[in-house]
Amino acid sequence: MKESYKNILVAIDGSKQAHHAFQEAIEVTKRNNGHLYVLAVSDTSRLIGEPYAVNSVLESAKEATHAIMDTLKAELPDDIEHTEVIEEGNPKPAICDYAKDHEIDLIVIGTTGTGAFSRLMLGSTTAYVVNNAPCNVMVVR
Repeated sequence: MKESYKNILVAIDGSKQAHHAFQEAIEVTKRNNGHLYVLAVSDTSRLIGEPYAVNSVLESAKEATHAIMDTLKAELPDDIEHTEVIEEGNPKPAICDYAKDHEIDLIVIGTTGTGAFSRLMLGSTTAYVVNNAPCNVMVVR
């Protein structure tokens, strides 16, 4: 177990569990006098269909991701060093890749995401991150 975590990454998606993870990540960051990275990945990995429809869905996904980030940004205490990151693609590898590329010490993630099926069990994104992350992972209910 690490003595302290200096670079903490929290993955958010607008779900209740992600919000709990966000709150826990703030506390971990405070206790460790660390830097919090708030990562939202606009899931564009499953977009298929007519180009005009895909563009519309993509824009909606981007707007939703920015709205989620704006809402959480308002909850960040002023005394927390943080970086807000919005990416596009598949959240599973995006979270792990970001952690690797930025020397993250701890990833904080909710148990499940926004999908109805994923709420029945440990979310597939969370399971992927737990199994593939380059650092410790804290799963928050």
